[in-house]
Amino acid sequence: MESVQVQKRLADFSLEAHDLYLNKSVPHLDGPPKPLQFYRDWIAPNKPCIIHNAYSHWPALSRWTPKYLREKIGSKVISVAVTPNGYADAVVGDRFVMPEERQMSFSAVLDIIEGMVQKNGVFYVQKQCSNLLQELPELVDDLEPHVPWMSTALGKSPDAVNFWLGEAKAITSMHKDPYENLYCVISGEKHFILLPPTDRPFIPYGLYQSAVYQEQDSGEFNVIDNTDSQKVPWIPLDPLNPDLERFPQYRLAQPLCCTVKAGEMLYLPSLWFHHVQQSHGCIAEVLSAAVHGGSVGLSVILHLYLSTTDQPDGNINVNDILEKVKSRHTQQITVYLITNGLHKSNSHKEETNQYFFWTLTVPILMEV
Repeated sequence: MESVQVQKRLADFSLEAHDLYLNKSVPHLDGPPKPLQFYRDWIAPNKPCIIHNAYSHWPALSRWTPKYLREKIGSKVISVAVTPNGYADAVVGDRFVMPEERQMSFSAVLDIIEGMVQKNGVFYVQKQCSNLLQELPELVDDLEPHVPWMSTALGKSPDAVNFWLGEAKAITSMHKDPYENLYCVISGEKHFILLPPTDRPFIPYGLYQSAVYQEQDSGEFNVIDNTDSQKVPWIPLDPLNPDLERFPQYRLAQPLCCTVKAGEMLYLPSLWFHHVQQSHGCIAEVLSAAVHGGSVGLSVILHLYLSTTDQPDGNINVNDILEKVKSRHTQQITVYLITNGLHKSNSHKEETNQYFFWTLTVPILMEV
């Protein structure tokens, strides 16, 4: 009975968060804000936004055509994720399956993306841990390795700057990151489905055996277990086609959908759940034109990772937290958010199924 009451109050808390301070859609800003203003309006309340004209001075916006990239880095060998269906790092049946990772020249990747060469599978340059700086430093002169006003707002430079290039079928399954993310789309479009941390009670998690795709000589992809790895907590739900019979609580979730176009920047706060697709129409259209010598035939995205504060440990009384939220007696309070059903001890040797908590500062916008 107590568990049911806690779940109900968590659901009420999530719904009140939408009413109190979350936007009904992702807001657009006409230009880059002042650092302090951005911190107050977006980072502190943990809200996403799309920023226009934030990097219109980057040469990459006009330079990064297939021809230019072939000439500049065509011979460079990079890490490429390959899957049979475009879903990398996703739940497949009772497994959490990661892509097969291959080393390929950049020109070979462009040949596949532009349709000049036919290969089994879906290819996606998505290596994280600052692959732009580590694998493609020749491109750094075409942009800034950090966004000055964001670095000032956070008091630090990015921890990683990633280069993503992919086909229309490349899809990122729903997950969250413990980072402040800036997505800077150079070419093409990205479609996002976003859910705030306060919707966590409605988002299912499971523990899954880790595995990896491996293409066979026949061209088929097998799923190979990583037998020496721990189980991975992941979200089994596909927001494009949610199984509401299996996950009825997801009916209460309130996702935000947005499209980020070339030249636009998405600020995605830490711990926001997100599912990402390439723009099918755009890529299909551009690829078709590129085969005949037309315009850019690829979608490129820079992902700037900026780390956040460490996770606090300890037991917290959920009812006390919710009472503090409901009281609304201050202009700004700290709300504790349940973010995972898996807790690792500091030794990383023990796991439990108890919840752990992160903190989020929430402005109270209602009059009291």
